[in-house]
Amino acid sequence: MCRKFSFAGGELPLGKKTYLMGILNVTPDSFYDGGRYFDPSAAIERALRLAEEGADIIDIGALSTRPNADRADEAEELQRLSAVLPAVRNALSLPISVDTYRPAVVRYALDSGADIVNDVSGVFNPETAALVKSYGAGWVLMHAGPENAKTETEVAYPLGVVNHVQLFFDEMAEKAAAFGIPEEKLCMDPGFGFAKNISQNQTLLRGMPQLDTGHSALLCALSRKRFIRAAACGETDEAVLAATLTADLFAAYSGADILRIHDVAAHRNMTAAFDCLLRE
Repeated sequence: MCRKFSFAGGELPLGKKTYLMGILNVTPDSFYDGGRYFDPSAAIERALRLAEEGADIIDIGALSTRPNADRADEAEELQRLSAVLPAVRNALSLPISVDTYRPAVVRYALDSGADIVNDVSGVFNPETAALVKSYGAGWVLMHAGPENAKTETEVAYPLGVVNHVQLFFDEMAEKAAAFGIPEEKLCMDPGFGFAKNISQNQTLLRGMPQLDTGHSALLCALSRKRFIRAAACGETDEAVLAATLTADLFAAYSGADILRIHDVAAHRNMTAAFDCLLRE
């Protein structure tokens, strides 16, 4: 069976190419680029730049989901998104994903031309599932740990973090199938940085070759996260980027189909070489 990730506007064949999801945060407080693209005109310009640099998907986030972030209410999230999404959709033919977990925002995004729901809730929400099914959207499902986890360091994983992530993948696939959503519409995300401390994130990264998503896509979002910065040889932007590229290269080698990233141009060079040399 030919693996693919399909969504409202098309599909991505899997296995031959590493796809890049360029991050566009239209928030004042995201951990790396919060505030840079909060102004709608700056956000739209950034989306065009990401496309020029080689992004395969543009991921728009109007709500910061970093650990301990103050969550804007639904009305604020919708206001931020509505100032950017329609213009980006009109300007670009690339697939667009929206980083949200609120069904009302999901509905608005899909009505406005988004193709993919990037859902960081860590739970199977029937309201979101119904919208995904109705619109034929793609659905990224991320492991976020227990619902009551509020920091990166609260959670113990008795079976080991890799096994817990695998159980989450299996559970989400089973629930989606029961709901009538096929595997090709799903993309699994291990949830690096969510309810996992530095050691757990490192263990999860090393254990990626053990993860099995069946016929669904696998996405990794490692870019510039705390445990990546901890591994960098210094605090400079160049050092953190080098650590991110190292982690993302290993993720791609371990089976990641999509990398969610800030630095598209550098990753495009890296993944082009990787795909040429190491993918069949």
